Amino acid sequence: MGEGGKDRITVTVSPYIKEKMQKYVGKGKKFSSVSDATNTALIELFFRIETLEKGDSKESEGEE
Repeated sequence: MGEGGKDRITVTVSPYIKEKMQKYVGKGKKFSSVSDATNTALIELFFRIETLEKGDSKESEGEE
């Protein structure tokens, strides 16, 4: 792990994502850094996936 328990990763993004980053990341914008925006987006994504998985699991249990 890197400094502060964080790792550095490199990603390639589409022009659409780059445009959105420019819109929402920077001084006085929603996110202060690309790192903050990325962390928030991934936390939201993983939360949604886990919520869907829990819902699928509960539905499977009800079918038995």
